[in-house]
Amino acid sequence: MPASSPRPARPAIISETTSALRDLADAAGVLWEYEDSQSQRALVADEVLADVLAARGYPARTAEEIAESLRRLEAARWERALPPFVGAFIGEPAPEIPVVVDDRGTATLELVPEDGGAPIELAAGPAGPAHTVMRDGRAVLRREHRARLPRELAVGYHTLRLRSRTGDGAPEVIAESTLAVAPQRLPIPPGRQWGLTIQLYSVRSRASWGIGDFGDLGDIVAAAAQAGADFVLINPIHAGAPEAPVENSPYLPSSRQAIDPIYLRIEAIPEFASAGEPVVSAVVSLGRRWMSADIDNQPIERGGILDDKILALETLYDVPFTAARRSRFARFSEEAPAGMRAWAVYNAIIRSTEDGRIPAKLRDPDSEAVAEFARTHEREVGFWLWTQFLAAEQLADAARAAEVLGMRTGIVTDLAVGVSHSGADAWALEPYLAADATVGAPADYYNQQGQDWSQPPWDPDALAAAGYVPLRDLFRTAFTGAGGIRIDHVMGLFRLWWVPAGRVPAEGAYVRYDDRAILAVLLIEAQRAGVTVVGEDLGTVEPRVRERLAQLGIMGTSVMWFERDGDALADPAGYRRGSLATLNTHDMTPISGYLNLEDIDLSERLGVLVDDPQAIRRAEAEDRTAALRALAAQDPDGELAHDIEAGRIDEAWPVMRALVKRLARTDAALTGVALADIVGERRAQNKPGTSTEYPNWTLPLADDAGRPVLVDDLVAHRGLREIGQLLAAGLHERGERAADRARRPGDAAAGGGRASAGASEQAESGQANASGQAESSRAEAGRAESGGTESAAAAAAAASGAGGQSAGSHAAPGSAAVRDQAGAHKEH
Repeated sequence: MPASSPRPARPAIISETTSALRDLADAAGVLWEYEDSQSQRALVADEVLADVLAARGYPARTAEEIAESLRRLEAARWERALPPFVGAFIGEPAPEIPVVVDDRGTATLELVPEDGGAPIELAAGPAGPAHTVMRDGRAVLRREHRARLPRELAVGYHTLRLRSRTGDGAPEVIAESTLAVAPQRLPIPPGRQWGLTIQLYSVRSRASWGIGDFGDLGDIVAAAAQAGADFVLINPIHAGAPEAPVENSPYLPSSRQAIDPIYLRIEAIPEFASAGEPVVSAVVSLGRRWMSADIDNQPIERGGILDDKILALETLYDVPFTAARRSRFARFSEEAPAGMRAWAVYNAIIRSTEDGRIPAKLRDPDSEAVAEFARTHEREVGFWLWTQFLAAEQLADAARAAEVLGMRTGIVTDLAVGVSHSGADAWALEPYLAADATVGAPADYYNQQGQDWSQPPWDPDALAAAGYVPLRDLFRTAFTGAGGIRIDHVMGLFRLWWVPAGRVPAEGAYVRYDDRAILAVLLIEAQRAGVTVVGEDLGTVEPRVRERLAQLGIMGTSVMWFERDGDALADPAGYRRGSLATLNTHDMTPISGYLNLEDIDLSERLGVLVDDPQAIRRAEAEDRTAALRALAAQDPDGELAHDIEAGRIDEAWPVMRALVKRLARTDAALTGVALADIVGERRAQNKPGTSTEYPNWTLPLADDAGRPVLVDDLVAHRGLREIGQLLAAGLHERGERAADRARRPGDAAAGGGRASAGASEQAESGQANASGQAESSRAEAGRAESGGTESAAAAAAAASGAGGQSAGSHAAPGSAAVRDQAGAHKEH
């Protein structure tokens, strides 16, 4: 990727209010300057900064508004007795707790453990600064103290409780907050593992209803395991709208608190098996609309498929449950997170109206009118919770298949940055979301106009005041059935680019979040679920972000085309150990098209380039050609011509093989290869900066000639088998070298920067060697065990027969049953 010419930052308007405006921005956590993608200092214009502050809840258009907003922030600090939420980590210095009380009062701070143990009284430090506030027309002196946490604390959510005594009265509780104590770090996956990255909806089969589903996922797992893979990374499966029209992007869901029923395999639902002939016939006829014998590569019709699936599900919901399933579903419903229940109520409301809109009297999710609706529509709300019960079952089946077939990580799910401004979460979580801004990204080389993702951002203050419960619910649902999770735009846990309403994407500013608190919640939930966490840390990233994530065991992302050593591609052997290494991302054109500059051609046709298209094309052609020729020179098998040229590649498969061999040199714990690249797909699933101009997120998987590629074809797919063999050989060789280095004294010191990976990498190297030696034999075992597309179902059935039905199949996300099942999945 060549660097574009640096552009001067747009000058901020300097006025008599600039200094005060920036003071307010600092106090409110809004950055008035930042480092852009070209490592240049960029200043936010005053009028843009004022708009972002207004969206943040702090009017700042005049000197008077700025002064009043500053006063409010200062007053809030002195009126608040305890911070609403405190994050702490095992093995790190415990934060001091600021406690603000009336100067003449007597207060005691105690810690109440999550497990119900005896409260622990915390020692308060010496008196700190004081401030006078006005209360009921009189001046009251408030003073800050700093309380120290005990050294030994258990991981979990504890309660901080402040008691105050005035005069001779009994002490009363005047404030409570949550203390989240997180583990020191999450474990990095053992050895060196490779897996497939897929857009699940695009990978269809002859048994699915025109869109990839959880049944297909089980069979993809089987095909991947047969090739020696240890994981399958899928797109976000968050819930979309409950009826057509629907948003195609999996990264713009209606709710992240629920799983999209469109991914359910209808014929795998137990009620389908027990239904009478009329019901079965009705459901089968709905499915036949989408099971054409002549499957083409035309865009997926999500709206029609969803409507037919919901109709089928409503039909099956009328089939009587067995006593056992009724009991398990009742337990699931009781344990469902509040966010999932709100999603169910929202969907029931939307389906009860003629225009698909929330009626005015039901706009407040906490109102008595909504509570009454839920009571009088209990069956309809229960239906949507049942879809989540089914999703948990089917994901657990796919996870069991991965385990039985020897995958070490299994299914890796994806967490989107945010939600639609007009969906279930925007309704249910309205108090915790900013109404007058959307989330996006500033301009960079690939998106020269910036990006607006049309998602309302979290309100940092409201989220903290809620004890981050909405975030806890979100993580618990996202971990359902997962051995790992990828967090899209993980930098958003630290800061987000807010685009004020009425502004273009480049006219925004970064807003900071309490990353200590958010990361504490993430680590607690990830440890309890037993999942590996991968953060997508591409784009404009603060230096401290990657360092902090690495400290906590949250892996990063290393993309070959973005990893550079000067102008050349960096050696994958130097990639971070704690990362997922890939050739590209879901926002990039697959390798076959990328090598022929089809992404540049598409950008020019769609008008999303700011710089001269021909200049960009020349620069990209030179850059990619240089990378390809360096690859050819280093290829030990000599598959590539030394005069290879980007834009003139008729046969992409030899280049794909060479790229994968190079990628297999990596030290990264996880290596992912896109299924789209393996089958030769040329079309991008998404073109950032576009909406209706391009069929984003709807293209079914196809080969380089445009022929559909089905799940049914994967078990015997030569390309998948070859890529598996190349990765197994390369990662095995890399593991042997790492083990050899660990056995030779002094090599760590001689290794310079590579030695900084630390003792943990050396400790894992022996395991990496052993796992590498096992790849070929495990792949052969997978081939024997996975003879056809029914293998995943057979594996899941075998697992159920051997160990009984998993509790996780019938428990709400985040419940003890799901956490136990997920933990067991990780420990094989």
